[in-house]
Amino acid sequence: MSELTLSEEVLLVALDHVSGGGKTRLGLDWAVAGAGVVELALAQKITVREKGIVTVLDPAPTGIGHLDAVLAEATDGRSVSKVLRRTRRGAPDRALTALVERGVLHRERARVLGILPVHRYPTSDASAEAAVRARLEAAVLGGQAPSERTAALIGVLHAAKLWRRAVPSGGRRHVRRRMSDIAAGQSISPAVRKAIARTQGAITAMTAAAGSG
Repeated sequence: MSELTLSEEVLLVALDHVSGGGKTRLGLDWAVAGAGVVELALAQKITVREKGIVTVLDPAPTGIGHLDAVLAEATDGRSVSKVLRRTRRGAPDRALTALVERGVLHRERARVLGILPVHRYPTSDASAEAAVRARLEAAVLGGQAPSERTAALIGVLHAAKLWRRAVPSGGRRHVRRRMSDIAAGQSISPAVRKAIARTQGAITAMTAAAGSG
């Protein structure tokens, strides 16, 4: 299996691996879209400059549908916040489709309260999620220096406040502090750190707006 994208990894952490539920978790759409921006920055397809402004370094498609949807919106001079607003609604479904196509998850149709039809995405291949969680635990609980990719994943999960989903076996305060330190650490390049910070800002603003509504 080829390497999972950060968007796919965020979903594996956020979803319940037995029921396949959790797609509508508050802020998850922003986190998945943000992970796409971070992925493109890691791949040096884009860079993020001051004030969160995007510059495209390589416009050639990646061949991965949910990443190319983000890349298409990441035009020169557009802010990360605007890219997120334009891509976040379809981001979870696009990444879930990729995980189904990989055979990591499978799609099931269910009904909420016996009435409302929904789709759930239980695990088909548990090894993919296990590998992601092993990396997270090694960095957050084991004190292992993370690769930039793992640090970027931790940064997005921290931005989305998915601390307990990311590392359920650790003490909440320690996990949160350690993830915050990794997200701000030198393992992550400035452009990737800016992409994560803009994602965190968008999620925080969205959560505040939802709470006040």
